[in-house]
Amino acid sequence: MFALLALGGDIGSSSGPTLVGIVSNAFSGNLKVGILAATIFPILLLVGAFLCKKIMLRNGGKRNI
Repeated sequence: MFALLALGGDIGSSSGPTLVGIVSNAFSGNLKVGILAATIFPILLLVGAFLCKKIMLRNGGKRNI
């Protein structure tokens, strides 16, 4: 399990800067636009946490695993 968590961290830490570089190159090397595109990762994390909490409250606090 720890290996899978480490793999997820490695993928995330390499895909973020890659996305910044790709988007920056698409916008004529504008690094500000690339970094703005990288903000999608924390936004998705917050949306996912909010949805998980909403689903748990709807189920009466029970986890369906």
